[in-house]
Amino acid sequence: MSLMLKNTINGLDKILFDEIPKGSVILVTGAEGTLKSGLVFSMMTNYIAANDEHGLYVTLEQNVESHLRNMNSLGIKEEGGLHIFDYRDMRLEWMDSELDLIKTTEEVIDSYKEKYDNLTLFALDSLNALYSISEHGNMRNKIYNFFSRLRDEELTSFLIMESAQSRISGQFSQFHQIEHFLADGTIELGMIEGKGGVKRYIQILKMRATKHAMEKHQLTIGDNGINILGPIY
Repeated sequence: MSLMLKNTINGLDKILFDEIPKGSVILVTGAEGTLKSGLVFSMMTNYIAANDEHGLYVTLEQNVESHLRNMNSLGIKEEGGLHIFDYRDMRLEWMDSELDLIKTTEEVIDSYKEKYDNLTLFALDSLNALYSISEHGNMRNKIYNFFSRLRDEELTSFLIMESAQSRISGQFSQFHQIEHFLADGTIELGMIEGKGGVKRYIQILKMRATKHAMEKHQLTIGDNGINILGPIY
């Protein structure tokens, strides 16, 4: 039975009323510890498990084993059709040099698309790590071309980006970052202090061609993984 992305996490259809258009580039932003990687990985694994498609999850911050341990601790299981690629060996080899990781990532995508004709999902974890170890010349144009390339490949893409935020306040610094302008959607995860203590939240700030809620909704971890509850306010 096929499954839409908006139904991949319990409660996601409370805030995402329509399906995300195929080929969209979605930013998933938030401070450390707000479940950005868990949200994306959970959406991808559940979608892949229910559809005859493949996905590629590229991680620059962790190796495959560490990433899977973290996901298992959240109740998120590995799915065979979701392929994980990490840059561990490449980074060790080139540790004294700058890499054009955007170009390299495009080549990795090409390689997996040659193996799997039905590669439809892509994730990069994270943009911050990519920037920190990449050549910085003309980065604005490189990001524009990278986003365009992902759309041309018809990959529904999730780009994780850690944001400058107080962990508890829920107030993000307002920067006119090129990624936010170029992305088709922005999903913000955060922590906010309210009645009953600190709560994690999810909020869809933008999703082109898709009806969605605007309120912050509570994000929790249960025995069955990540769940989205009602509005916080």
